[in-house]
Amino acid sequence: MEINIQKGETTTITLKGQLDTLTSADAEKEISPILESNVKEIILDCAELDYISSAGLRLLLIIQKSMAAHKGIFRLIHTKQEIRDIFNLTGFSSILNIE
Repeated sequence: MEINIQKGETTTITLKGQLDTLTSADAEKEISPILESNVKEIILDCAELDYISSAGLRLLLIIQKSMAAHKGIFRLIHTKQEIRDIFNLTGFSSILNIE
């Protein structure tokens, strides 16, 4: 998996590949400092995210909870239908702001 982070007032995180048990720990290590910096908005660009496992869902939940605790915004954009189906099956579509 590749992760690209563009920091600014709005931080955009682009994921490419699979967010699963093998890759989510590395992604969490890269994203954790952003959450600790009290950023106001995080956009997760999922255009090139091909698969997400329960470990990946856990990471999204961590981001969502952290942003909510700091009264920030967390949005997912360009989400493929296969990923949306997983969000719908797991109930994450009611937790996350998916555009």
